[in-house]
Amino acid sequence: MAIPHSPSNSFALDSAELNSDPFHDYPQLKDQYVPYVEPGYVDRSVRYLLSSRRSISSAVSLMGERMDAYFAGEQYVIEENNTYLRLRLSQKWIEGGHLEPEMDYKFRLDLPGTKERYRLVLAYQEDNEQSLEERTIPSEAAGPPQEQSLFAGLLRTLGDVGGDWETKLSAGIKVKLPPDPFVRAVGKRFASLGELWEFELRSGVEWFNSSGVHAETDFIFERLVGENLLFRSATLFDWRDEDDTLEFGQKWSLYDELSPRDAIAYHLGVYGNSYSHSRINTYFISADYRRDLYKDWLYMNLVPELAFPRKEGFSGVASITVSFEIFFR
Repeated sequence: MAIPHSPSNSFALDSAELNSDPFHDYPQLKDQYVPYVEPGYVDRSVRYLLSSRRSISSAVSLMGERMDAYFAGEQYVIEENNTYLRLRLSQKWIEGGHLEPEMDYKFRLDLPGTKERYRLVLAYQEDNEQSLEERTIPSEAAGPPQEQSLFAGLLRTLGDVGGDWETKLSAGIKVKLPPDPFVRAVGKRFASLGELWEFELRSGVEWFNSSGVHAETDFIFERLVGENLLFRSATLFDWRDEDDTLEFGQKWSLYDELSPRDAIAYHLGVYGNSYSHSRINTYFISADYRRDLYKDWLYMNLVPELAFPRKEGFSGVASITVSFEIFFR
């Protein structure tokens, strides 16, 4: 008569067999192996873009720090460095089928350690001779400027402890042949108007040897009209000694923060100038949608606009501008 095995004896034998294998608790190769899959063209392109952007950003940042240390010598101390490179690609469609593909870049080499209170700045940016309308109308601001120049100089920033005002003083040269020396002062003043309104005054004056004095002043009033809605009214003035011309503009804007990564602004405005008498040059209405596509360095702008310029007999001219910006910093 066979004697049945008890469940406890069977369990004891299984445990003994398991304990006799010292590699029982180690992961098995078959459990860890993942077959290699060749990435597709899109994946390789994205990886190459990310790798290139990281390499260029590191190079830009290191160059700023190394140049700062080189020029500052023994006085060099570690502090915030605003060196960056921005590459912008844009495409503007104008009613009638006219396309304007553009590409530009803006570069700033910031050397904060060169002096205790001054910092050396080398910047390739929009030219100082742009008109008020070219600098501030949304469809123009979203695309590359018509002209860019290289500026080199010293910058000093002054301000109060409370942050209600800030002044920047700079002097240097516009790099060209012959060199064009300049001096510039730009100031901001903030004030609260009751519980709802905020006021900001922006004012600047500059002198270039080639073009004389240029002054600009902006009066900005803003208030919250909703949880994520900001209303802004901006009155703009721009005067140039070379042309003895006063340009003016009035913009009303409504900013809507759609999410932490995208926002849209609606604009309505008018631009004009004054010689012996004032006249209006352009009316416009536009929207400006901006989205952070990737980690605060890749952005997209979409700007549909309807303008009514004097040179077109104030007939409506529609346009759409799409631009992408890549920051290396």
